[in-house]
Amino acid sequence: MTDTIATDPVADEEVDATPETLRTDLAQMYLRATASPTPKHPAALGWQMTAGSLAALSSRLLEVVQRTSPTAAEAIAEWFAGQFGDGPDLEEHTYWVGQRVAGDLGVLQAWIDEARQLASEAMAATEALAKESE
Repeated sequence: MTDTIATDPVADEEVDATPETLRTDLAQMYLRATASPTPKHPAALGWQMTAGSLAALSSRLLEVVQRTSPTAAEAIAEWFAGQFGDGPDLEEHTYWVGQRVAGDLGVLQAWIDEARQLASEAMAATEALAKESE
């Protein structure tokens, strides 16, 4: 009798992590985010419009990168797809933000603290709006 190891069929599939595919996905995300009807809930609408704007910006920036440095565009697409095709590694990206954008762990922690505070305020406002609607 032979021992067999179960494999994840999704992990065995090739992930399409090309700049062209990412630009297409981002363009479609923009169209889905801005298509009518839009959500009536202000928080949902706000996040949907934010996602659409960022998808539009990202697709245009990726197109410029692809024209100027195809190798860099490929690296971005591979990073965005993630190791298993499930998106960027959040921990790795937070580290990158700390190193390349914030430049200092204290600044990064202040940004994280502010983000948590704003998230709490947004949740409270959403809950209050839901209670008003009842």
